[in-house]
Amino acid sequence: MPDLSFTGTLLPGASAILGEHQREMPQKNELCGAFWVTLALRAFAGARLEQDHVGLAASSLLSVVQTADSLPPGHPGRDDYVLELPRTDDPEIDSGTASEGLMVATTRLSDGHFTAVPISGDWSASRISALLSGLAEFDCDLLVIANSATRALWNSHASPAALLHYLSTGEDPHPPAEWDVGHFIGVLGWIAGPGGSVAMCADTYPTLGQSGIHYQPFGAMADSLRRDHSEFFGGMLVFVPTDKVDDVTALARAVGLEDTLWDNGTPYRPEAVAG
Repeated sequence: MPDLSFTGTLLPGASAILGEHQREMPQKNELCGAFWVTLALRAFAGARLEQDHVGLAASSLLSVVQTADSLPPGHPGRDDYVLELPRTDDPEIDSGTASEGLMVATTRLSDGHFTAVPISGDWSASRISALLSGLAEFDCDLLVIANSATRALWNSHASPAALLHYLSTGEDPHPPAEWDVGHFIGVLGWIAGPGGSVAMCADTYPTLGQSGIHYQPFGAMADSLRRDHSEFFGGMLVFVPTDKVDDVTALARAVGLEDTLWDNGTPYRPEAVAG
């Protein structure tokens, strides 16, 4: 009999994030990165704040005129902002949040107790596997935030049959993604099978996956982070207590990645907030 057993692993802190995730969905328009830092600050630091507070601290940029182009099919969006955030009508600038802004917001809003460590480089399925396996051994709560190009991912409503087939055989039918944007996704753990492994992904909209939860093969995740044939890049932020930063950077380097920022197309412009 072939081995058809599967194992699931949750990263430290995943249960606390899931509780906040189900209460807070959906993200506010163009604040997907701020959504995840908000959840982590609430779950791990006991902070009482809104997505807007993180967006302001991160110098997020909203579009002057928001359209459905940035929304997944079937979702009406959410614009109940509690703060005025800077806006842009420059067609050459992607609205949203730069990874550097999320780093700054994490440090500022946690009074330096937590840090969002950037990880970038030549992403591959094996490097994602090694990174997540290493993080699973940490003795602290953490959150992995992936800045993905959704076009490279599986459709969030891929059938259980497709998922089980991939885990069993490694054959990838790659159900086409339902939308095409740069997007921040939470990675809460993974499921490993004899044929391949899939990341357990939490999303910012309840209409994606099942109540915001879907599964992505490590290879598709790697493609979404590398963003081949794009002028911009993706990466991961690992939200951890500040005393664990050196451990995260050492792990990233050990698996062949870098602890550096990436350009996702949204500029970090703190002067837009100050002005």
